[in-house]
Amino acid sequence: MAARKPKVVLPAHQAEDAPQGLATVEFTRDYLRAFDEEAAKAKDSAALIAAMTGRYPDLKDAGSLELGAKVAKGEMKWG
Repeated sequence: MAARKPKVVLPAHQAEDAPQGLATVEFTRDYLRAFDEEAAKAKDSAALIAAMTGRYPDLKDAGSLELGAKVAKGEMKWG
């Protein structure tokens, strides 16, 4: 998506004041990379949540992080 150099990007889950351009794509890419790095090191979802909260303290949607961490660490089934 970044290669297409969009002028506007409207993510599905965003804060009202979130940027709506390429920065959104770059943030998501970096966040997912960080999540994968921390998931590989974390012993459980609580540790993963703590690590991601430390790296991204200003994120507002804790529920999505909690869900993703539980699924990633095998504590909850998805689908």
